Amino acid sequence: MRRKLPPLRALVAFEATARHQSVKAAAEELHVTQSAISHQLRQLEECLGVVLFVRKGRGLSLTKSAIQLLPRLTEALDGIADITGEVGPDKGKAIRIGALATPALTVLLNELGGLQARMPSDIPVQFRKIEFDDDLDPLEIDIALQIAPKDLPGLDGWVTELLTPEIYNAFAAPEWLEKRGLDPCNINVGSLGPRDILLIDSDSEQFSQIANWFDQATFSLDDCWTFSHHIWALEAARAGQGIVASTDVVARNFVDRGELVPLNFPDFVSHWWYRLLIRPAREKDPAVIATANWIRELINPHTASLKRKMLKK
Repeated sequence: MRRKLPPLRALVAFEATARHQSVKAAAEELHVTQSAISHQLRQLEECLGVVLFVRKGRGLSLTKSAIQLLPRLTEALDGIADITGEVGPDKGKAIRIGALATPALTVLLNELGGLQARMPSDIPVQFRKIEFDDDLDPLEIDIALQIAPKDLPGLDGWVTELLTPEIYNAFAAPEWLEKRGLDPCNINVGSLGPRDILLIDSDSEQFSQIANWFDQATFSLDDCWTFSHHIWALEAARAGQGIVASTDVVARNFVDRGELVPLNFPDFVSHWWYRLLIRPAREKDPAVIATANWIRELINPHTASLKRKMLKK
């Protein structure tokens, strides 16, 4: 039986626009231009012979025809997505997780049990290292954890979700504090020397913020230990070499294991944010959804922040 159907793209454009009541939001969700959405809406109205939207200020108002069409169309599209997901080529395939070295080594790889509990045992999981300036290859990565400036646009062709900013504080090994006779809740900057400080990259935004911690110091930060990589500075601190600036998220497992202790320096919030990127073709894959939820929970700053505040009491 031959069905008389409107163009599928026009139906998808209508469903997204009606659900958001916004052409802009629909265009962002579907990764197309607003003019493309408007064209598809006009095409659908011509095909159906009805008006679907009425402009109301800067927004859109649904007509009676649109209100009648939306719930049944949403149900139908969800059904199509479920069916095609069950037989699609990605079903049962490996989940390929991309991550920068620092969050991978200090966060994700310490919590594999949490992912294992969520993931079917017959789906392989592969971790792949990415760089700050990588253009992610959808043939190589399904979901990625990035760190980027908050105002940096999302990558074309990827679903992008901002998670949380990097929140910095100071940490040191308990053995180092004991050896120096220092109270983590009451560090006197004047008692520190340049070789007590482990800095990360003097060209970074963090360096200028960290400098504020030591404005009462009797030494120059140029004379402190400086590292080009966050992991190196963390490992030096863990080995009892001094005080390091790190984020709550990255330092959390070091604190949990008793290897580092948070200090009484004021927090500062970076303009760099953790963000999650998902390949649209697998956005509704249950295994990808489970992986995304696992990452969201691990990057949630409240877990680390609350624990640090408890330690300070």
